[in-house]
Amino acid sequence: MQRLIPLFFSLFFLLVSNVAPAAVPAAPGKRIALVIGNAAYPQPLLNPVNDARAMAERLRRLGFEVLLRTDINAAQLQKASAEFSTQARGADIALVFYAGHGAQAGEANYVLPLGANMNALSAAAIAAQGVSVSSLAGDLQRTGARGAVLILDACRQEYTRGGAVVVPGGNAASHGFADTQAPRGVVIAYSAGPGALARDFWSPDSRNSPYTSALLDALDAPGLPMGDVFSQVAARVAAMTHDVQKPRVSFGETSARLVLNMGSGKGVSQATPSVLAGAQGGMRAPVPAPAPALEKPAAPGAKVWPGNVLQDINYEIRMQIAARPFPRQQLEKRARGGDLVALTALGYGIGGGDAGIKQPKAGMQWLEKAAAKDFPIAQTYLAELLMVKGDPASLKRAGALLDAASQAGYTAAHAYKFDLARRTGAPPQDAARHLQDAFMGLMKDYQGAAKDMMQPPKK
Repeated sequence: MQRLIPLFFSLFFLLVSNVAPAAVPAAPGKRIALVIGNAAYPQPLLNPVNDARAMAERLRRLGFEVLLRTDINAAQLQKASAEFSTQARGADIALVFYAGHGAQAGEANYVLPLGANMNALSAAAIAAQGVSVSSLAGDLQRTGARGAVLILDACRQEYTRGGAVVVPGGNAASHGFADTQAPRGVVIAYSAGPGALARDFWSPDSRNSPYTSALLDALDAPGLPMGDVFSQVAARVAAMTHDVQKPRVSFGETSARLVLNMGSGKGVSQATPSVLAGAQGGMRAPVPAPAPALEKPAAPGAKVWPGNVLQDINYEIRMQIAARPFPRQQLEKRARGGDLVALTALGYGIGGGDAGIKQPKAGMQWLEKAAAKDFPIAQTYLAELLMVKGDPASLKRAGALLDAASQAGYTAAHAYKFDLARRTGAPPQDAARHLQDAFMGLMKDYQGAAKDMMQPPKK
């Protein structure tokens, strides 16, 4: 069955480059941040410049001196980081925030500034064109700041002019960041799990990524320790993306319990050994966060997704399945962590044979895990494999899964219900109704994409 193509139109950002001021070491007690947003790639991203500006504004309100850089290339980024390392020397808190593209090469992670060829992301090209995360962390480490923080809202999805989500470089092996440990004295926060892409867009009501949106919200709470900030961010991003995107943080044996919002009058305080052990071994249980507003009221206990967002996620899944060689080992690692995109790509890729591997039983086991989390794309693909089996029990289960997926807002499920109605000998009017629902759902997805495109950027 032909897949439905998602719809999103790309927005261009004006190139804004600032000349770096002369480097002057920080005064004692200083809080200083370097904030970078890269969006004006040949295929522009939607929100990194918005994210950088919003973070810069928020950090200034929290008492930080902020150096803002937008749409810069690798040489400019390296220069900015080196000069920041000098300016932040001896500061209480030195913070670097980066929004834009990123990728991994082997076990090393790189941010990809402007000028990187996003259509040829071999390991050698990533290393040659990117700026290594280890070098950015090293510059932070050399500041000698009591608290050094690197926040990476990177490895963004991008959108074609026709609206389809594109996996940068088309090589699933380079997706996301590798799972690496932060160096001593540095906290590194990642917007997504190992090997996973980060959402650039999540709601027409926001001009920020889900990760930056959640971080801005969490920074509103005065006196909140860093570990609790990132716990709240992780919970909020999971709610915004329906558990598709799962942030993580690595505490590099830091000896300070950082507080970014000192509204209560608290500064950087020393952490007790028990606090440090908790931070390094896993964060506290996330504070529950309300799910974002949805397009229509959900049935009790059910999630409802914007249809155009589901189309975007499905395109990402299809791109991962189409990658050659099929990244099975990487997908299995992500799937074991509960990544819904990885669970679905792995399950349908090997279960349906689209990945060049035909293992229906193993594929269905992975899909069952994602379907159990009410993920409508996985429910639909699992239904397709059950329909292929064709026995009455499988067809009945397929119908229940497709009902759930269509109620959750997934237009493609209606088309599968049309196919199921024909297979089971349902009355022609029932089959026609499903076909009509598929068409109407597609039109609604078009309207959602158009609404997203027409929303003016928030200043």
